[in-house]
Amino acid sequence: MKSAKDNVELISIPMVVDVPYRFAAGKYMTRFLTELRDNGKFYGIRCPLCNRVQLPPRIVCAVCHVKNSDWIELGNEGTLVGFTIMYLPLTDPTTGKPHEPPFAYGSVRLDGSDSVIDHFLNVEPVVEHIRIGMRMKVALKEREDRVGDLGDILHFDPVT
Repeated sequence: MKSAKDNVELISIPMVVDVPYRFAAGKYMTRFLTELRDNGKFYGIRCPLCNRVQLPPRIVCAVCHVKNSDWIELGNEGTLVGFTIMYLPLTDPTTGKPHEPPFAYGSVRLDGSDSVIDHFLNVEPVVEHIRIGMRMKVALKEREDRVGDLGDILHFDPVT
């Protein structure tokens, strides 16, 4: 590989760096991930003051800064509120595996939630085939393959 600046050949050595780590999910995120893993259900948490439903759930409302305690079961369908088409590889943080471009990635607001989940979209990565407002449905790994993290979500499919 030659540098355009000074026409000098650069040498690169590709490598994979393994940086294993663990952290405590906390009480609220643990419940969210356990329900997703065991039952394939999404739960958000409602603020007692502003009624905003946060997903993933947080112990404190992001707007009112009061403790949340009202768990709300959400469905597996929602609305696409934003998207991008990726033309560069993206490494999945839960698996360490790259997703080869092009692919679509979007923000889906599940019905009943005021926040979004950002994830892969199972649509042809062409702008004309994707639109804000599309109805989407989550596709999960098979129950026996779920481990209790956001990687249990495979992608979102368009609702036909």
